[in-house]
Amino acid sequence: MRRIHGIVWLALFFLVRLPAPAAGVKPPFAHEPLGVANGCFVESVCLYDHFQEIHGPDAWVRVLQWGAKEDEQVVAGHAVAVFELEGRLWAWDINFGFRPLEVPPESREDVGRVAAPVLARYPGIVPLYPIYRYDFSQPPEEHPPEVLATHEVPAFRDATRAGARLAAHRPVNVVQFSYVRDGQTLQSAAAVFIFNGRVCIYFPERGTIPFIMEYLSILNLRQLQQAVHREYPGAFALKSLNY
Repeated sequence: MRRIHGIVWLALFFLVRLPAPAAGVKPPFAHEPLGVANGCFVESVCLYDHFQEIHGPDAWVRVLQWGAKEDEQVVAGHAVAVFELEGRLWAWDINFGFRPLEVPPESREDVGRVAAPVLARYPGIVPLYPIYRYDFSQPPEEHPPEVLATHEVPAFRDATRAGARLAAHRPVNVVQFSYVRDGQTLQSAAAVFIFNGRVCIYFPERGTIPFIMEYLSILNLRQLQQAVHREYPGAFALKSLNY
């Protein structure tokens, strides 16, 4: 039986959020970030969804992602949204907001060329495997999760906030689970969704990890348990918050 396989460098798919510089570029449209921890990938997917919501399902938009190396050590990777609007390419980065790219629109499928000005904002980082991710249209979630904005565990707040936003454009399963660390039993939560043919799990404490699974499902409990165990060995009491 084929088991869950994670792509190792994707497991590091987040950066510490940096303070945004002073606004010097007029945004091409208004967009409100989620403001969640370790959220660059899930934030980029939400921008992707918002852009197509405004400009239609055929509008060109991608999630550009890469792993990274610094001083020969693997460090956190990153993800941004890239889109074409009115004959110009733009990038949206949770750390820097909207930025026009000095790349001609006809070169939009040239990942290396498009990535170059985006990566220039991260000096000292050697990018690993920059790649585009994009999705096909999916139905919205019929049972969107409740946003637990006042929950005492930050992961519940962030997972439900991300899950509720994602749910407007695709099925989402927000799960909770328990794990033991340093002899103490702790609780956490994660948002499960499908993007680019992968079952993606947003762990607020670790970032978003796309998994290749036997079944492309957000509800297969066995697969989800295996995936959570990869990040939280020994995790138990896994259950859905919206199913």
